[in-house]
Amino acid sequence: MYRRLLALAVPAIISNLLYTSHIIADTAMLGRYGEADVSIAALGLGMLLMFMFFPAVAGLTTGAVALIARRWGEGRLRSAQSVGRDSLALMLALSIPISLLGLTAGPHVIHLLGAKGDVLVQGTLYIRALFAFYPFNLIILTYHGLQRAAGDTRTPMYVDIITNLYNIGMNYLLIFGKFGFPEMGVLGAGVATGTAYLLGASVYAFLHARKKLLVTPRIFARRRIGWGNIKKMFRIGMPAGADMGMWTISSLLLTPMIFHFGEVAYSAYQIGFRAEAIAYMPAIGFGVASTTLAGQYLGARKSKMAERAVLSATKLVMIAMAFIGILMIVLPGGIARLFTDDAGVIELAALYIFLMGFTEPALGAFFTLIGGMRGAGYTRVPMLVNFGCIVVLRLSLSYILAFPVGLGLKGIFLAMLIDNFVRVGIIYTVFRRGRWKDVKV
Repeated sequence: MYRRLLALAVPAIISNLLYTSHIIADTAMLGRYGEADVSIAALGLGMLLMFMFFPAVAGLTTGAVALIARRWGEGRLRSAQSVGRDSLALMLALSIPISLLGLTAGPHVIHLLGAKGDVLVQGTLYIRALFAFYPFNLIILTYHGLQRAAGDTRTPMYVDIITNLYNIGMNYLLIFGKFGFPEMGVLGAGVATGTAYLLGASVYAFLHARKKLLVTPRIFARRRIGWGNIKKMFRIGMPAGADMGMWTISSLLLTPMIFHFGEVAYSAYQIGFRAEAIAYMPAIGFGVASTTLAGQYLGARKSKMAERAVLSATKLVMIAMAFIGILMIVLPGGIARLFTDDAGVIELAALYIFLMGFTEPALGAFFTLIGGMRGAGYTRVPMLVNFGCIVVLRLSLSYILAFPVGLGLKGIFLAMLIDNFVRVGIIYTVFRRGRWKDVKV
């Protein structure tokens, strides 16, 4: 079991690390370009807008993954291919209106969130560069999910290696204007990331044409759209999307609170968040393995093996996340300096990194436990847990500790720490009740 989990998780960890690295590269380079607090704040608001649409997209992908994993476990490979086709068609249909909405309404949204002056100008440039290429991003995310559901985590890893090496190189060229390229600053970071999406989608199109994928959706096949499959994707995926959306809602409502303490505070929060995003990689990787194996074992009617797979993934991820947490506790300032040279930003970011280091094993367990339940198609109860903790508990506690108690930014960070521990305790209790194993998809 451990060998199978590692075979799935390690490529997924590398893939997600690389996928996240384009954000890390943007942050690190912009942290050394011009006024760092302005550049990083503009980047953070642009990515926040991207994540506003992520829950719906990721939720529907979760529904497709759960269906494909079940069909794969049942040995119904043609049915799995049909689900893949319907999933890709649905994502392509959604990508155009989302792209247009981001391009037109995005600047107004970040203005409402508190962006002013240069932050608003630079954030608008970044947003428009990203959303111009948004449909290609959805193509990548869809193909990633389809292959992982069938047990192939290597192909997404190879695609991410290509796109992220390109992105890091183009970031350097376009942000700073090296080797004859124009110096574009924040806009250059957006163009580099957007064109990386285009490159990744092109690689998948090539692999698709060469029939090198386990799940190869026949987009132009003479077959009607499987509305039954799409209905199931919505039934499973919408609670999962709402579940993930709690993170976005929380971030949106936290943003004005953090901006109350100034642009330096928000830039520090962004750097701490980016650093923690790297720490999440084992959790995401083992979460992918947990989702895939839970779905496939339940499809094969091996519910005990499904539970064993999720618990084994949880043990492995907690060990990995404990080592990462120790590094965050011991070296918070050094980690923050990787992103910027601004002393004020480093001081506050180090505080965030230090406090979050204590919660990393708990976060890892949360990812694998909820991943297993999503693979089973059990998404409604986890959604309610996240609403109660991330939205209600985290936001109310952040406000109380930051303002009435008077802890300021430290109070917001402490509220996040408390929420992480409470949330994983509740989700573990839900998992042990075992109702997730009885879901029919």
